[in-house]
Amino acid sequence: MELYDLVIPLGIAAYILIVLAILTGKRVIKLKPVYHRLFAWSGLFVITIHAAIVIYYNL
Repeated sequence: MELYDLVIPLGIAAYILIVLAILTGKRVIKLKPVYHRLFAWSGLFVITIHAAIVIYYNL
């Protein structure tokens, strides 16, 4: 398995995490604020890894 194979799964995971961060921030999904921050920081981390792989492979 190459790094390139992670682009699509990381993109999907990033999208889901950011949507969860938005929904918990808008209180559509009522969770403790700690989960909102967890989703946001996790999403940012996954997006950064996703972008680094895309830039590395010049996609």
